[in-house]
Amino acid sequence: MAKKEFSFADLDKQLSKIEGFELGSILEENDFSEVSEWISLGNYLLNAQVSGSLFGGVPNNRSMGIAGDPATGKTFVCMNIVREAQKMDYDVIYCDTEGAIDRTMAKKFGIDTNRVRYQPIKGINDFKIFVTNLVDMVKSARKQGNFLKIMVILDSLGMLTTDKEVSDALKGKSVMDMGLRSKEMRALFRAITLDLTGVKIPLICTNHTTTAGIGSFITSKEASGGDGPIFSMSNVIMLSKAQLKENDTKTGIIVTSTPKKVRFTRPYPVKFHISFMNGMNPYVGLQDFVSWENCGIQRGKLEEDKKTKELIFTAVDSSPRWAIKHLGKTVPSSQLFTPEVFTPEVLKELDEKVIKPHFLLPDLFDEKEFNDLLNQNEENEEQITEDGEGEA
Repeated sequence: MAKKEFSFADLDKQLSKIEGFELGSILEENDFSEVSEWISLGNYLLNAQVSGSLFGGVPNNRSMGIAGDPATGKTFVCMNIVREAQKMDYDVIYCDTEGAIDRTMAKKFGIDTNRVRYQPIKGINDFKIFVTNLVDMVKSARKQGNFLKIMVILDSLGMLTTDKEVSDALKGKSVMDMGLRSKEMRALFRAITLDLTGVKIPLICTNHTTTAGIGSFITSKEASGGDGPIFSMSNVIMLSKAQLKENDTKTGIIVTSTPKKVRFTRPYPVKFHISFMNGMNPYVGLQDFVSWENCGIQRGKLEEDKKTKELIFTAVDSSPRWAIKHLGKTVPSSQLFTPEVFTPEVLKELDEKVIKPHFLLPDLFDEKEFNDLLNQNEENEEQITEDGEGEA
């Protein structure tokens, strides 16, 4: 009698019977780490930078880092993410290490404060224990048919203390052990990253930056806490700022978001504005990608042909006005960044024709092209190590 062949499929079934390894299976059939939805960052270009689409954003089962110097918009972006997550029926746990937010501030962002648990957190170990218990509670709830959608914000990672820091403070010591801190940070993300993925809880961490390479020829900005968080997160963006001015009066900041690590996209930097009066307009930045051909928006003018009565577009690169095809008129720059101009149809057309080809990694990418992109990203980081002054 012919011997029965033992196939890879048979091996897969046997491996799945081993206690503790039930979640493994043939990749084609396994959705453990599949992204099932994306949560907007409140800005279309940030969505594109992180996910490759204007309609994307934060993946619902990965961790993301937002690092930068003080006043570069880290907490501001987090508040926007919370609001957008609530629109998708997420409840949010906001772990605050530095007293960054309060009820009044959250309401100004349009956040439902009844659906946010505010959780002060002090230590690295405290956060690890908190998240571990959270994951177990969510697992238990889902086994009973209660599919909670939870997002966790940690603001900020850089302020978490080690147990030794607390102990030393009580003893009157003030010696900082950075090696121990980095070790505990790595242990934290080793303990929580895969579990959060398994229950599809996105984690957003803000972090401070430090200047690396002081005294050397080239300095750069690095996130504090060592490389552990960087290795564990799917996306890490570094924020820097310049001043937004109008008639020599500071009216806000121009934020440059530079990818430190990306999982889904090419590492292109993007810019967005935060106004002191009006917050963040989600459409600002899209003007760099529009054209008459791809979505019917471009600098220039529309004139009616005297014979055919049709509108004729003429490009004028230096024009302060924008021709809008679907509106049949031109508008000044002050009226460009509105939902009337960037309708869902315009955004969809722009996304398919320009944004996705620009930001998304191709199915099979050229290694040289990818290395060139990485080198370009490093050059951009070097150029933004110091805050600058700019005008809108």
